[in-house]
Amino acid sequence: MNVVILGAGEVGYHIANRLATEGNNVSVVDQDSDRLQVIADAMDVKTVCGKASHPSILEQAGTKNADLLIAVTTNDEVNMLACQVAHSLFKVTTKLARVREPDYVHHKGLIGRDELPIDVIISPEAEAAKVVMGRLNVSNATDARDFFGGALQLVEFIVRPKSVLAGLSMKEFPEVMGSLPVYVVAREHNGKWQVPKGDTVLLAGDSIYVAVAREQLDALMSVLDLTCHSPKGRNILMVGGGHIGFIVAKELEKAGAMVKLIEHNEERAEWLSEQFNDVVIIHGNALDQKLLEEENVDKMADFLAMTNDDETNILSSLIAKRYGVPHVVTLVNRSIYTQVVRQIGLDVTVSPRLSTVASILGFVRKGRIHGMASLADGSLEVLEAEALETSAILNTPLKDLPIPEDTVIGAILRDGDIIIPNGSVEIKTHDHVLMVTTSASVAAVERLFEVHLEFF
Repeated sequence: MNVVILGAGEVGYHIANRLATEGNNVSVVDQDSDRLQVIADAMDVKTVCGKASHPSILEQAGTKNADLLIAVTTNDEVNMLACQVAHSLFKVTTKLARVREPDYVHHKGLIGRDELPIDVIISPEAEAAKVVMGRLNVSNATDARDFFGGALQLVEFIVRPKSVLAGLSMKEFPEVMGSLPVYVVAREHNGKWQVPKGDTVLLAGDSIYVAVAREQLDALMSVLDLTCHSPKGRNILMVGGGHIGFIVAKELEKAGAMVKLIEHNEERAEWLSEQFNDVVIIHGNALDQKLLEEENVDKMADFLAMTNDDETNILSSLIAKRYGVPHVVTLVNRSIYTQVVRQIGLDVTVSPRLSTVASILGFVRKGRIHGMASLADGSLEVLEAEALETSAILNTPLKDLPIPEDTVIGAILRDGDIIIPNGSVEIKTHDHVLMVTTSASVAAVERLFEVHLEFF
């Protein structure tokens, strides 16, 4: 597949790396020659320096032969205009654009074949807000993702020192869970994520992802001596009323949470105060200890650091931790911080970059891949695929399937029922199968389902 990526920032870099690794022909366009050099040094892609919306630059990038154009520059207008140029001059079949400005996103009549020809709009803020809300709904978990239309969740926990999971091997896991059908699909130890094997032993401090039916989530939390409850009635303190903070606050207001939101910019704070009925807007500094104490930070159930500044988010989250807030969510934009925040005690982080990359890759892999997400800061991929009549994966016990070593089948959806598999389970026609793998094995997993990339 021929792919043109506009924008060599962190999102463009990671998408180019994923698609190039999978054997696609990738071109990357950016005005910053230094960024392009970083990409050229790291992967086998073509780079073109210039403005992404200029026809001559798009032509140099090979847009005439492109199957897909992904516009992820930092400028909404450039992304939208580039899609128009690619459509009008080069007849590109599928065009994805990252658009941040809500005023564009919310006007649905703006986008269409006869209007702005963008097939998919990706809003980093909306994607990140979705992740934040998912983590709030399972407040004792560090991450929670929905699959099978919400019927299944992948939930991330940290193994606590006195937990029933500490010192447990995967072979012993069913004994502890009893009749509760759950499956560990990923494990992090010493900063490295892997798909666990039967002899893998969980140690205190490890992080794990568990596949569990949504209706069984309360039972799982009970076994692990944790709690699961919705945001309704919870006292939540937020800092940052930008695009992401605004979306999250709106969702929390709908859910019935008791929200206070601190915004540093006075004009933005005034605007926010006009948008809410039940959210208290406070103009102030998120690092002002006196202000945090006045707003009873020590009595909050949740603290959400949602500003556009990573340092402010990290420092304010650490302050909230010091005051004993039990659940802290930290927005982290720059990848350089994602590797260190857990080491300093911030377990629940949200990355708009990773959310955006996962959404774009999910759209790219259309066809019989019905859902996709990146886990563990992008180390692992989750694919929800449908088994066809001719799929090689059918009617064979899972223990005998030739799946890659770094891949595991975490759950099966059959006729509306969730099946947490064991080695003797067989996949049937039209089953939806949840698989966790590495980016290197995505192509091999797709071949099991005879998936071909198809577009809108």
